[in-house]
Amino acid sequence: MRYIGNKQKLIPFIRDALAELRIKGSTACDPFAGTASVARFLKTHGFSVTSGDIMAFSHALQWAYVVVDQPPRFAGLASVVEIDGDPLAAVLDHLNSREGEPGFIYEHFSPDGAAGAEHDRRYFTPENAARIDALRGRIHEWTTASRINDDERFILLAALLEAADRIANTTGVYAAYVKSWQPNATRPLHLRPPRLATGTGRACRAFRCDALELVSGLEPFDLLYLDPPYNTRQYVGYYHIPEIIAEGWFLQTPTLRGKTGLPEDGNKRSDWSRRRHCETIFEQLVDAARCRHILMSYNSEGIIAEDCIERVLRERGLSRTYRRLEKPYKRYRSDRDSENRRYKCDHVTEHLYYVTVS
Repeated sequence: MRYIGNKQKLIPFIRDALAELRIKGSTACDPFAGTASVARFLKTHGFSVTSGDIMAFSHALQWAYVVVDQPPRFAGLASVVEIDGDPLAAVLDHLNSREGEPGFIYEHFSPDGAAGAEHDRRYFTPENAARIDALRGRIHEWTTASRINDDERFILLAALLEAADRIANTTGVYAAYVKSWQPNATRPLHLRPPRLATGTGRACRAFRCDALELVSGLEPFDLLYLDPPYNTRQYVGYYHIPEIIAEGWFLQTPTLRGKTGLPEDGNKRSDWSRRRHCETIFEQLVDAARCRHILMSYNSEGIIAEDCIERVLRERGLSRTYRRLEKPYKRYRSDRDSENRRYKCDHVTEHLYYVTVS
């Protein structure tokens, strides 16, 4: 999934850092899980992982990629789906064969819906929007009828979220849509099997909550991996449509506003993206963590000052063990340079900060 701060391409850097820094243990916490790429890696690398995030779509991805440890059976769908061979493939084939049913996404985020037409919202073609509605509706129907369990529900939600993102008419974030249809947006919505990390035998957990709240309530664990937001963008506004798809609109219809259809953000705005708050809450979280190792991923454009990071980590852990590793990489760009916006550079440096706590 296209996501600001996605660490998938930096997994080898993190893997090498674990080896170089000799970070060992069996339990880890990732309280800023995002797309769950690092949490999934930690699970496959030998850790029982506790992950968290305030966003519902992140929670769905965490559950699918971190919590699930057995291939889904979909036993409750035996009378609905012809399962011959791989149950997940059969269920996805069933969903992929469904016709579109115009609903909330069609109405608000395609140009053929009444609300979408008012603002000419071109997030999805009408055909794809109607199919997102149909598939999300079917997942909700199976859930309320107890035909699928939590593991199966979140696996299907992850598949739908990733499929919708692949055909979204955006440059990678949902703060705006492209005025003309991009090639990816005209392709039909198609669900693919998520790359599940099963058979590890490790018990993992996923929470939808604030990072400080999660870490403060945890029993002692080995590794705290931190990947807080780097800038002042509020993720609730940049990923509001995946959030709506994850939460659904069946029990409570979201109230939308503005040209892009933003919902009320409630308690999803984060102090980690506020310059006057992020350093204070960073220190609070580090102080609250009962762990043996702290590894923090942060890039050279982050809003938490580097001297603050070093001071807090040295004071919390054994100062002599403090390390900073770095790796340059191509920066995330949601659009091209224009008269109204110019990026400072095409590359940034990813830093890994480390300290041994005990």
